[in-house]
Amino acid sequence: MDLSLQQLKGFVAVAEEQHFGRAAQRLNMTQPPLTRQIQALERSLGVNLFDRTGRGVRLTAAGGVFLEHSHRVLALLEVAPEATRRAADGQTGTLRLAFTAIGAYAVLADFLAMVNRRIPAVSVELTELVSPDQFAALANLEIDLGLVRPPIPDGFESLLVHTEDLVLAVPADHKLGTGSAPVTLADVTDEYIGYSPEGSRYLHDICAAMIGMNRYAVSQLASQVPTMLALVRAGLGCALVPRSIMAMGVDGVRYRELDAADAHSVTLHACWSPDSPNPALQRLAESLRQQPQLEE
Repeated sequence: MDLSLQQLKGFVAVAEEQHFGRAAQRLNMTQPPLTRQIQALERSLGVNLFDRTGRGVRLTAAGGVFLEHSHRVLALLEVAPEATRRAADGQTGTLRLAFTAIGAYAVLADFLAMVNRRIPAVSVELTELVSPDQFAALANLEIDLGLVRPPIPDGFESLLVHTEDLVLAVPADHKLGTGSAPVTLADVTDEYIGYSPEGSRYLHDICAAMIGMNRYAVSQLASQVPTMLALVRAGLGCALVPRSIMAMGVDGVRYRELDAADAHSVTLHACWSPDSPNPALQRLAESLRQQPQLEE
C-alpha cells in the first residue's frame, strides 16, 4: 500500500476542519483535488474514513484510528531531519564501552560521568573484557571504546585517563597485616600471588620486574583481582594490586602502602580504532583529545 505524505496531510486537515472547503483553504489548494486525494486514500485502505453530512464531514470509527496514527507519522517526520543530523554529528546514538575488572574499580564510574557530561544524549552499552580481548574487539569494530592497560598495539588511538599506585594486599593475620608505616617488598617472606601473563600481561610484567619471578607462587596466577584477593584471604600469599582495589573492602584482606623505594604506578588508557564509523565515538574522542582528564 502506497500512502503519500500529501494524502496524510490532506486527511488530517479534513479531519480537523470537518469540512473539505475549509481544509482546502488551509492547504492552499482547491477543493476538487483534495476530495480526489481522500477518495483515493479510502480506496487504498478499503474503508470509509468520513461520514459525509450536509454541512461537512465527521470521522468514522476507522477514521478516528487512522487520525491517531497519522498524527504520529507526521510528528515523526517533523523531527526526523533534526534527529538525523544529531545522530550524524554524534550527539545521539550508542557507545559500546568495554572495561577491565580492575578498571571498573579504578575509573569506570568517573569515566561514565564524563561521557554523560560530554555526550549526554548518547546511551552506553557496557562489556567487561580483559585488555587483549578488548583490542581484538576494537579491531573487529565489535566495541567502540575500551578502557585498557598498555601496551597499546599499533593502529589504535589512545589517551591516558588514569594513573594510580600499587599497594600490597596481605592476609589479615599476616605479620604485615597491622601497622600504618609503609612496607618494603623485602618485608614479604611468603610467596607472592601473581598476574597471569595471558590475561594481565601489563600487570604481570610490572610486578614480576618489581619482585622477581622466583618469588611468585607460580601455581597461583590470576587474571582477575577478585580471584587474587580470594587467594590472599585464604592465606596463600600476598599480592600487588592497584590502589583503587582497596575500595572492595574484602574481609580477611589488609592493604599496605609501599615504601617510596618500591613504589610503582600503573596506568589505564581510553583506546579506540580510528576506523570506527560511530559518530558518537568520534565526538567523544575529539573531546578527549582536548581535555582527557576525568574531572572538569
